Amino acid sequence: MTLFGSDNQQPKSFPPGVGVALFLLLAVALWQLVAMAIGASYIVPTPVQVLMRALELVVAPSFWMTVAWSLLRVLAGFACGMFVGTGLAIPMAESSRLRSIFSPFIKVIRTVPVVCFILLLLLWVRADWLPALVSALMVVPVAWTGTVEALDALDQDMIELAHVFQLSTSKRLFKLYLPAIAPQLLSTAAVGLGLAWKSAITAEALALPLKGMGTDIYHAKIALEATDIFVWALVIVAISLLMETAIRAWSRHFSEWGSAS
Repeated sequence: MTLFGSDNQQPKSFPPGVGVALFLLLAVALWQLVAMAIGASYIVPTPVQVLMRALELVVAPSFWMTVAWSLLRVLAGFACGMFVGTGLAIPMAESSRLRSIFSPFIKVIRTVPVVCFILLLLLWVRADWLPALVSALMVVPVAWTGTVEALDALDQDMIELAHVFQLSTSKRLFKLYLPAIAPQLLSTAAVGLGLAWKSAITAEALALPLKGMGTDIYHAKIALEATDIFVWALVIVAISLLMETAIRAWSRHFSEWGSAS
């Protein structure tokens, strides 16, 4: 026996979805109280005001065009960052020299603030595609780190056997390395997606492409339209959660592949 009951007794938890519902209720209630205390919709609008504004925006074709452009940039940057980060890490599993060359490059990207990259790249890259490039840069270190950690945990005897039997590069890639990093891709992709969203929207708010959620957030800020800022923030959170859920479901296939291999 322990102070709180039997040692084997598991702590009770809410049924699926109940905890999320309670959190949302508490968040909305707190939001309403803060909005009422401030009493200025251009600073903190009420949940009802944000909902009504959201209903106005979603029926406009320009709203969906704006979402589509931002989504395209995020997906392009996320995919490129994952591809480059993983592609750089796999050769480093076989060459310590390559790792010593590229590791400082990865550390620089990880430590330099994203705003510095945005302001610098504004001099060289068109505003329409700068958010995709910035989000790719932010995802590369995450993908690289996750892949390197997975490959470092790989049995070195397996790598040596692959060389002894002179397996081709493609066979080593698909039979050894990719199955080894497949389980790690789940957490790596989820973290990378969050960074891609944050960096892409920030880049849009600074670069001001013709279409983009970050551009609309900036214009709403200039016009003191806090309601629009809240709407776009909720849209970003909703899309990001949906994409993360899809990635987790998709990544289960990689986990099963890695286990089967």
